[in-house]
Amino acid sequence: MTDPSDKVTAAFDTAKAKINELAESGKVQEALGTARDKIDEIVESKQVQDALGTAKDKLNDLAENEKVQEAFTTAKDKINEVSQKFNNR
Repeated sequence: MTDPSDKVTAAFDTAKAKINELAESGKVQEALGTARDKIDEIVESKQVQDALGTAKDKLNDLAENEKVQEAFTTAKDKINEVSQKFNNR
């Protein structure tokens, strides 16, 4: 009688072999290359670069906002308060 763990190991080995075959397939490699090229095109797009620049500016504005700073300080104080309560137990 075959040990159940041997059956599981064999199934994993078979699955691994099939995945490796698929990964090494010319069609899969070609599709990955095409996807990489398309992603590069998107990243290099002026619209995407402009959007990233705008997002960065907005995040900087948000980080510098006085109310946001106060909220972070309050959150930090509360976390420290809770941490001290746990440490005192």
